[in-house]
Amino acid sequence: MRVKKIDATKLAALPLLVLGILNAQGGFLVFGFCLLVILAPHIRQKIIQRAAIGVIIMAFLTGAWVAGGPVRAFLSRDLPLYTYNNDWGVLYKTYLLLEADFNYYDAYRTAQLGRFDQPLVPGDIWGWRLPTLFFLWQMLPGTSGISIYILYLTLASSVLYVAYLIGVRYLGPNLGILSPYLLFPYLYFGARDQIILATEWWSMFLFIIGLFFLISRRYFWAIIFLSLTVLVREVYVLPLVLMSVYALLGRRRMLAVFAIPMIAFSVLYLFHIIWTSHYIDAWGTLTAARVLESGWFFVQQTLAFASWEYLFVNFRPFLIFLGLATLGLACLFIRKRGEEAIIWAAAALSFPLAFLRFGTVPYNDYWGIIYVPQVLILTPLALLAFGGGEPPKK
Repeated sequence: MRVKKIDATKLAALPLLVLGILNAQGGFLVFGFCLLVILAPHIRQKIIQRAAIGVIIMAFLTGAWVAGGPVRAFLSRDLPLYTYNNDWGVLYKTYLLLEADFNYYDAYRTAQLGRFDQPLVPGDIWGWRLPTLFFLWQMLPGTSGISIYILYLTLASSVLYVAYLIGVRYLGPNLGILSPYLLFPYLYFGARDQIILATEWWSMFLFIIGLFFLISRRYFWAIIFLSLTVLVREVYVLPLVLMSVYALLGRRRMLAVFAIPMIAFSVLYLFHIIWTSHYIDAWGTLTAARVLESGWFFVQQTLAFASWEYLFVNFRPFLIFLGLATLGLACLFIRKRGEEAIIWAAAALSFPLAFLRFGTVPYNDYWGIIYVPQVLILTPLALLAFGGGEPPKK
């Protein structure tokens, strides 16, 4: 009997599958399923494509719900019984105080002073979170944080689906499953830990969805999601500025996509500074950059964050993935998709480069959330070096 030869691209995908195994119960089942999808004959039927990503999403939701019991208990606490001593506790206390009709800035200050061990109000403007995310949480039904947990699962599932669409766009339906597969364990960590409240998760979700609309040329929705991104977390101004420069130099039809979010951010941040000035010297600390001497150490910290959710964490998989994502973007550029390669480079690679100079050690390792998910989605693009992938769309 004649055995059909497996092409080199699919064989090259196997190490990525191994490095992406979830370090939790069910990890090998997801690995086995994705292996079957990759090695199967080329998938043409859209119903089969949707079923493939559907299995990944259902596995994520099931695993996250089972592992997220302690987090849901944390998010169900009443205000009088609530004690905390970490940043996530501060964020949740702020939300609870808003539900109790506090002004946002009073709520944030009160929450910072409510730590049982280190009551301290941030002395610079960069330590005060923008109010947007808290107002969005307030729009959810109920007065406890369970709605926040459900929203996290909903957005995480949406990003897994978007990651699959991005993978299919560049690699086809078989290999496209690798992007959500590699992202799965990272989002799983957020669903089982108090760090679910970190603003970085929520802005990252919005950013990735906005980027997908951007490369799909659905500019209205790209503007909406990119605007929400910078209104939730100001650090995403960096890639938007870089994209704006690119648009100004050669793609002026895209300039409004970046200019509108930047204008919206500027207006909000001006009001943010004015309000924060009632509590600290906000204007005086606006240029107080957190400069690093050991920038490479900080980058390694951000690349280590949440890597413990991967079975082969000792191989430092995120450092490998960062190199492969860079290679993949180079291949994308060579394949005459230069515009998309530049957009993704600004979205994923600008942050580790910036972190060589700016950041805070050892406490801000979770800043990896800002860019590592983009790296994980782009890592399979390295397979383009083996000749696989989808042709550019007209």
